[in-house]
This record gives sequence, C-alpha cells and structure tokens, in this order.
Amino acid sequence: MGNRYRLIGAAAVFLSMAAWAASSEEEAVRKVLDAYRAAMEHRSVSELAAVVSEDLLVLEGVHKNDGWADYRDNHIGPEMAEWKEFRTAGSRLSKLEVGSDLAYAVQEATFTIVDGKGPVVLLGAETIVLGKEPKGWKIRHLHLSVKRVSPAKKP
Repeated sequence: MGNRYRLIGAAAVFLSMAAWAASSEEEAVRKVLDAYRAAMEHRSVSELAAVVSEDLLVLEGVHKNDGWADYRDNHIGPEMAEWKEFRTAGSRLSKLEVGSDLAYAVQEATFTIVDGKGPVVLLGAETIVLGKEPKGWKIRHLHLSVKRVSPAKKP
C-alpha cells in the first residue's frame, strides 16, 4: 500500500509541476502581448522591436510586410512618426493557446489614432502568433483586420 501512495503522490507532484510550467509560459506570453500593446500606445518602434522576431510576418488587410526591417521601415515606423496619439479601448483577449514553442492569441479592441488630420476610430481584430526563441517569447506573425468607425471615409 505504501508504494501505491508514493506513486500517487509523485504523480500529483508531476502534474502540479506541469501545470505550473504551463501557467508560467502563459504568463510570459501575456507579458509579450501587454508589451506589444504598450509599444503601440507609446508609438515606440524600439519597444516594438523588443517583442517581435526578426522574421516577423505582418498581414494588415491585403498588405504584407515580410520581416521586422520591412515592417519597421516601410509600414509601422513611418505611421508611428505621423501619429500624435494611439489609444486602445475595450481590449479583449478572446483566445489564447500556449504550446511548448508556439502560441497564438486572438484579440479585439477599438483603436483611436490621432494624426495631423484628427482622430480615426477603428474596430480591430488581431491574430498574433508567437514563437519561443532563445531570449524568450517573440511575436512571429501579426494579422490585423480593422473597420473604420469614424470619421466616415469620404467617397
């Protein structure tokens, strides 16, 4: 009987360690997602660089950026330079799956971008794929879809 209880006890310890490791990885992924959102709100290319992989792939609408340098130099960097403000409201993480070396998240939010022409409000949905790299979790793929709420586009 003693061996049976030791086996059950060892199994319980193993399962609790596995659950702790899973929750630890999930927390690390959540921190990257939070840092990504903060980088956007701070309009900081350098903060964004800290959470994305060099081989980042971005799909926004039908536009594609292949690699961090392409996204930084030809898309998000120039856009951020024009923004006076970027705000997120109603952010909701609707799906998060974390594996041993890949994770993905689905987020929805309302984005307000203020530039020289005034504010633009967008409803957005993002799919974010993260990979575990030697320095930790990094965003490998972003797919963003938005719908303008206001002001209405002029025909």
